[in-house]
Parts: sequence; structure tokens; C-alpha cells
Amino acid sequence: MNKYMGWVLYDEPPEGFSIDKHTGSPLTGYDFYTNGKSILNGGVRILVKASGVPVNSMAANHPPAKESVPKGKEPKEEPMNSREVRQRVNAFARESFKVKLLQEIEFDLLVCRLEGWNMESYVCEIKGLIDDIFQKMTDKERSKL
Repeated sequence: MNKYMGWVLYDEPPEGFSIDKHTGSPLTGYDFYTNGKSILNGGVRILVKASGVPVNSMAANHPPAKESVPKGKEPKEEPMNSREVRQRVNAFARESFKVKLLQEIEFDLLVCRLEGWNMESYVCEIKGLIDDIFQKMTDKERSKL
């Protein structure tokens, strides 16, 4: 049975489980299901494959679990300085933002396709906005020289 971050992954919900509409899923293509009880009172939460949503292979959704290494054999890592921490946090935030931005654009394109609207002009508008930002950035860099 596959697991993701401690949650069991199901293709179909077991009897007595219903979708938890108040909780977002940490795994693409899966929804949280619950047995209707509070987690504090013996409730169970599982991940069930969402209907109609394509699911990539597990490897694409999350990295493989680390193999357990006996204590004392694990190489020690040097503590990161605060600059490295800030850089990693910033890189993660940027990646998260890019994912959200692409999801929004893909949704808008889907609406355009369904409504029969011109998608090319929409994409060109977005490209123009990004080009303007890039042009302003390079103009400031050139003025520093």
C-alpha cells in the first residue's frame, strides 16, 4: 500500500469515508477523505485519487523516501548560515509562486477555450506585461553602469 507523508493512498474511498472539503491536499491528483470524526476523537484522514484529475507517477509528485542509515554512519552537515537559509526560503517561495501563477493561467486558458474566446491575445497580454517588467529591470541595470 502506497503512502505519502504518513497518509495511506487509495484509488477509491473505503466505506464510511467522505471527502473533506475543508482541507486542501498536499499531493496533486488526490483529495483528503475522512471518516467523519474529529482527528482528536479517533478520526482518520486518508488520501484518495481524485476523479477526473490525471495523476503523474508517484516519483513526479514527491521525492522518494530517504533510506534509513544507522546512527553514527550518517554524514554530518555543516549548519547553514542565515544567508543560505534566506536564499533557500526565497527560492522555495519563488517556485511556489510560479506553480500558482501557471495554474491560474492554465485555468484562464481553459475558460477561454470553453467560451470560444481568443487565447492568443490573452497570452500576448501576459507576455507584454512580463516583457515590460524585464525591460524596466534591464534599463535600471544599464543606468548603474
